[in-house]
Amino acid sequence: MTPKPTPHSKLFTVLARIGITLAAVGMFSILRFDVAQAAWKNTEAYVKDKVARYQGPGRIDAYLRANSVRKLQIGAGENNKPGWLNTDIEPVRDQAFLDATDRFPMPDGSIHYIYHEHLIEHISYQQGLAMLKESYRVLAPGGKMRVATPNLRKFIGLFQEAKSPQEQNYIVEKMAWHEWPVTPDPECYILNQQLREWGHRFVYTPKLLRSSLEAAGFQNITELSAGESSDAVFRGIELRAFSSVRDINKFETLVFEAVRPVTPAPVSTAMSK
Repeated sequence: MTPKPTPHSKLFTVLARIGITLAAVGMFSILRFDVAQAAWKNTEAYVKDKVARYQGPGRIDAYLRANSVRKLQIGAGENNKPGWLNTDIEPVRDQAFLDATDRFPMPDGSIHYIYHEHLIEHISYQQGLAMLKESYRVLAPGGKMRVATPNLRKFIGLFQEAKSPQEQNYIVEKMAWHEWPVTPDPECYILNQQLREWGHRFVYTPKLLRSSLEAAGFQNITELSAGESSDAVFRGIELRAFSSVRDINKFETLVFEAVRPVTPAPVSTAMSK
């Protein structure tokens, strides 16, 4: 006759099983450290993302309550602006989570200024149009947006045989700054890098970016040089415009400022599909 297991023996069995499992996991981690490390990184990234998404709305609400003139920076990276609501899809210290491809977690008409530098080229054309429409939605009537992004026409213009001194200097400085390899056709190399590297997905011409802004409902759309503005809030705001790459940036960067009108005009449907 088999003796009945006692509570102590049951506990011992459970603890033994846990010990064996932990030992197996530990042995696996030692033998396959690469797999264990990847799993840990994935878990860490997942938890970080969840925490950022959870904290984002609270940070945004606190900023909106504390500021009468509200300024939103999208895709801040590590370039926090004092007095701004600095946001990013991977927020760091003092930033709120914001996915530029999703609905902005803030009320209609709650923001007075929006700014993003070299962001819109990292999302698709349709996502970019949706982001501009969301920007229009959250801007108060009379609110302004400033967009800085690579200018595709500048890169295409490098392929002409007769180049200006500015274009010649840009090619030399661009290749040297990135430490790119010398090729028989540096114009081709530069164009391919701008279209495919750094997570770029869609690079605009002035014509298409202006049309996108118009389709979102913006008016008083003005093309400007990097770092320049008639509005003190935007003047000198670009990070690249006053860095060691300011000359490169001035050549290759397209800047638009646009206004949400006080009295909205009918929104064009030509680009809404």
